[in-house]
Amino acid sequence: MSVATDAEHQTYKRRAVISASLGWGLDGFTWTMYGFALTAALPVLNMTNADAGWVTALSVAASALGGVIFGNLADRYGRVRVLTWVIIGYSVFTGLTATAQDMFQFMMWRILEGMTFGGEWAVGAALVAEYSTPKYRGRLLAFIQSTYAIGWAASTAAYLVVFSLLEPEIAWRILFVIGILPAFFAIWIRRNAKDAVTLAENPKQQESFRNRWSKLFTGAQAKRTIFATVLGVGVQGVYYSVFVFLPTYLRDERGLSIVGTASYTWVAIVGSFIGYVSSGFFLDWWGRRRTFLFFFIGSAASVSLFVLTPVAQNALDVLIILVLGFFASGQAGGTGAYLSELFPTAIRGTGQAFSYNFGRALAAFGPLTVGLMAESIGLGSAIMTIAIIGAVIGITALVFLPETKDSVIVDSSEEEKSVTTP
Repeated sequence: MSVATDAEHQTYKRRAVISASLGWGLDGFTWTMYGFALTAALPVLNMTNADAGWVTALSVAASALGGVIFGNLADRYGRVRVLTWVIIGYSVFTGLTATAQDMFQFMMWRILEGMTFGGEWAVGAALVAEYSTPKYRGRLLAFIQSTYAIGWAASTAAYLVVFSLLEPEIAWRILFVIGILPAFFAIWIRRNAKDAVTLAENPKQQESFRNRWSKLFTGAQAKRTIFATVLGVGVQGVYYSVFVFLPTYLRDERGLSIVGTASYTWVAIVGSFIGYVSSGFFLDWWGRRRTFLFFFIGSAASVSLFVLTPVAQNALDVLIILVLGFFASGQAGGTGAYLSELFPTAIRGTGQAFSYNFGRALAAFGPLTVGLMAESIGLGSAIMTIAIIGAVIGITALVFLPETKDSVIVDSSEEEKSVTTP
């Protein structure tokens, strides 16, 4: 075994970016199709909006457990290997959702999908973060995050085609079957990508789960872990409360057709992509805390504008939903860079997975509450209320977290164990 040359290192870096981008983009593809399929699955499975809120909440909560499990495995067995496992997992369980005959079966497959879905983001983010230089880490990780919008665009296209050709009672099942396709991309990732830090060859990394877990809550790291998790609650409380119910809101509250729902969703996707990519430049220019603050405030304002502005003309609607996509997704764009800088290498996979996914589990009460509140105050008002609460929670976390712009996350001893070739 020999240490990789600079050229080989750059090749592995590109492959790591491609691998994480594929993983997260395909994750976005399988997850966002859930919102589209839900509109047709509810009546077929005799489910209400409140039932949908429970299914969403439990599947998101399951991602917390899955995130901890797979994050720990990534710290033990390496990023690429575990990334492959989780992509196969969430693809297969998404496909199996098509077989559901009642709410219990639907919930079971969504919970299992959530567990594997929970590990993907943290593992992929850790893989890329350990290759990146401090100066460009924000924009590189934000680009990875932006591929979620590309996956969302793909699921929107699939929704438009499938629901236009088939009756809704069948179309939602076909949509979930399509979700199994990402499993085939895992083969390329496993064969071509390598970890930046070869964990398996470093005895310091071979600690028990108990030791890695205890380090998350020891000394100064405990404060970072707790408030990184609170930040995760805020980020995902905003995101899921808005986008899980967006297709249902556009159909029921705005009276849009399948084509109209898809068209407005495309506008939100364009805004989301711009928001993700832009946040990376802001992260590297302004720093982590200022960027998050900007996008949290913008998210609360844009969601309120979207819900409270009466439907007047198409041009105004398009502009508002574009701005909504920009802020609601942009506030999530910095999580990859920021969380990777809040945890040392030995516990980075475990720490990122815990804070992101446990935060997501708590944030799952957002969609659940939206579903429950919608029965009394309307879906739009429920979405707005929970999104504003999420933004306030996120801003509160920033008060207690440090600025990590330009921080080095791989020390010299770890560099000695960097990517190797046979």
